[in-house]
Amino acid sequence: MGYGDTGVSIAKYLHNQSVPFIVMDSREGLDCQWLMDNDYEFINGFNVDILDQVEKVYLSPGISINNPVLIRAKSLNKEVETDIDIFLRIQTCFKILISGTNGKTTVTSMAHKLFSDYLLENKVLTLGNIGNPVLNNLSKDIEIALIEVSSFHLELSSSISSDISVLLNVSQDHLDRHSSFDEYKKVKKKIFNKSKLKIKESSSDLSTEGCFYYKDIFNEYIHCFDGLSDIWAQHNIENIKAAISILLAYLICVEELSFEDRSNWEIFIKDCLNILNTFNRLPHRFETLGSKEGITYINDSKATNISSTLKALNSLQDRYGDRKVILLCGGDSKGQDLNELRTIPTSLLKKVYIFGLDKDLIASYLRDFVDVIQVKDMKEALSLVVEETSNGDVILLSPACSSTDMYNDYKERGEEFRRLTNFI
Repeated sequence: MGYGDTGVSIAKYLHNQSVPFIVMDSREGLDCQWLMDNDYEFINGFNVDILDQVEKVYLSPGISINNPVLIRAKSLNKEVETDIDIFLRIQTCFKILISGTNGKTTVTSMAHKLFSDYLLENKVLTLGNIGNPVLNNLSKDIEIALIEVSSFHLELSSSISSDISVLLNVSQDHLDRHSSFDEYKKVKKKIFNKSKLKIKESSSDLSTEGCFYYKDIFNEYIHCFDGLSDIWAQHNIENIKAAISILLAYLICVEELSFEDRSNWEIFIKDCLNILNTFNRLPHRFETLGSKEGITYINDSKATNISSTLKALNSLQDRYGDRKVILLCGGDSKGQDLNELRTIPTSLLKKVYIFGLDKDLIASYLRDFVDVIQVKDMKEALSLVVEETSNGDVILLSPACSSTDMYNDYKERGEEFRRLTNFI
């Protein structure tokens, strides 16, 4: 079920196992040439009648748990699996699962940099939601797998297990998919199922037995992070702590470091920070494109929820004075509770330009305490912004919403921002 990148990887895995299968997907225009070349059936739509012919169902993460075929399959006691389930069951490497609302890809990428450079290990791969389907790597010689998993993966997976599981910040997101924020949090906590060592952001919310908390664990070494705020946004400093904690947890698991004996921890942390000094930051994630005529442009298109946009704004609070930031936001709000918008640091904002599907709704929450302009699209916003900016201002694209009402994904949205601002 589902024939995107993950579905294609499942199909090719089954083909290599000589297992006959049928593919279902409701989208139009999919490239099914490989299926036809290999005589596999493709059904454009979801047909419950086909279940009489199958013994097992494989799911891509985009499939809703309320899909009628999936519901019917479960009622018939058909076995259901995801690509993650298959990989975790078959691959014998050291497995680290990483999830959270914001920062998953950044932390996974930072951890890969640390594992590769600190351990001098070239058999470390980043897999999963980061854009590298796990089954495409099933037969590779892997020592350590850093697997990014979304709430969609966790919701659908039937058998989550890992050597280390990491849960970063959890804030409201994908509430158009999950029934409530409580349900979303419950799904995220599935990452801790059958995990030997658990890493969590902090102990301030519901504690989890057997966890260590990366915000708390570095408190006595806070001086090691002095000066980082000059080159990293605050939320990226938290990402750095998370990435270091993953390597630390791995070294504890393989008994190269002791959790009790911390005499070498400060040296270890500083070594990690030196490695991350050469980390290539990922595009569309609080990415400073540059300055023109005294105006700074920041591309934070990956901010697809309110929490992420709040972090971006809070990171600018200490760097700029009042009324210096012009925010471009909007899109599909995905069922978020927009009351959280009222906590935006409005003293920082000079003006807000809103576009996209839910612009009227978003504007209704902001217009009482900040100057709001509703526009057709990003192009119109930037054409108007020119008249508003002065030396020292910041133009921040941080939409707080999904991009799919206007773009294929957040990358396309970020690339349009680059193009329109001539930072190609």
